[in-house]
Amino acid sequence: MDSRWALVIAGGLLCLRPAGPDADRSLRAQAVETPAVRAASSRPQPGDRLFVHIVGEPLLSDTVTVNERGEIALAKLGVLNIARLSIGEVQDTVRARYGRLLRDPAVEVNVFRRIGVNGAVKKPDVYLVDLSTTLRDLIARAGGIADNGDRGKVYIVRNGDRIHVDHWESDASRASDLQSGDQIVVDRQAWWKSNIFSLTSTAVLIASFAISLMR
Repeated sequence: MDSRWALVIAGGLLCLRPAGPDADRSLRAQAVETPAVRAASSRPQPGDRLFVHIVGEPLLSDTVTVNERGEIALAKLGVLNIARLSIGEVQDTVRARYGRLLRDPAVEVNVFRRIGVNGAVKKPDVYLVDLSTTLRDLIARAGGIADNGDRGKVYIVRNGDRIHVDHWESDASRASDLQSGDQIVVDRQAWWKSNIFSLTSTAVLIASFAISLMR
């Protein structure tokens, strides 16, 4: 290879390389920040359902809902405010509190969000989903888009706002993360789209009839 071309290619590769350690860290963060990774560090939200399992203690194990103040109530412990805790910290806190009553308790805390799915899906309902569930996962659980559904009109309704999710089948960004109380709405197709075959057939018949009259 000509030495001049080698220099040009090397220079191009250097330009493509992110500049500095900050850029490297940014790229690494983008690569690993998946819904599952974000779920591990996320905080419980009002409306979340927590399944608290104290191994070997069925009377202490419970299913509780986070209230508007970010509180849960557990047997023998009373009310705990977990609004500022991550999911992992909630589990550690519950284990530490029960550790005052039990010897080396094994504690499992699983968090589920309550999401409604409505509109043009095959199984509209309210679903409890784990924190790593994506919008695509939830629509699949609801049976997928119905035959009369418009794949380009998928919305998250949150706090009265209707948020259009354009690339919901591939979007794994924070913008598409789900929250308890969300309503997923899939709009129906426009009338002419769902009846395009009938309209086309009718148009062909009319055209054929018009041509026959002109002969």
